[in-house]
Amino acid sequence: MILRASERFFVAQPGIETRQCFSAGGFYDASRLSAGALIGVDEHVIAAGAGFAEHAHRGVDIVSWVVAGALRHDSDLVVSPGKLLVQSTGSGIRHAESNASDEPLRLIQMTLLSSADAPSTRLTLAPLAVDGGTFHVHRFGSLRVAAPAHLYVVRGDFDVGDDALAVGDSSILDTDATAAGEGELLIWELRD
Repeated sequence: MILRASERFFVAQPGIETRQCFSAGGFYDASRLSAGALIGVDEHVIAAGAGFAEHAHRGVDIVSWVVAGALRHDSDLVVSPGKLLVQSTGSGIRHAESNASDEPLRLIQMTLLSSADAPSTRLTLAPLAVDGGTFHVHRFGSLRVAAPAHLYVVRGDFDVGDDALAVGDSSILDTDATAAGEGELLIWELRD
């Protein structure tokens, strides 16, 4: 299944624009609920000084990939491009997120169902393995992707099997495929 950038759900609030691949909030499409344990792939553009006020999560892993700018998590952790912020929410957390830079913050937040009991937060690099799957970043050349998988184009253009994907496009693979191109492709190889 291919989801083009123009087909994503769009939400705007003061200082924040969000484009969602899967059903969330006021948007529902029965064909777009999840890919395995992956239940959210949201691209946020957050203006300088803006952010998400304190809010709650539980039972999920939240993986944040900063594309441009800097993400402030709560009051003390700043995440820059190239690092992953991984939050296992376990039985429940409350947190706030905001733009820590003077430029627009662009980040991709991916949410997966999780069986973790205790909340935890860590910074790490890709590749990343969590309950729901393994996350990779592919930048150039050709790579074989094992299905089931979810792919999201952050920058550039990629051919995935017989499909051409551009910025903001995503694909859910149910058979193995080759991804080839140049830019930045986020890949979740998901657990069955």
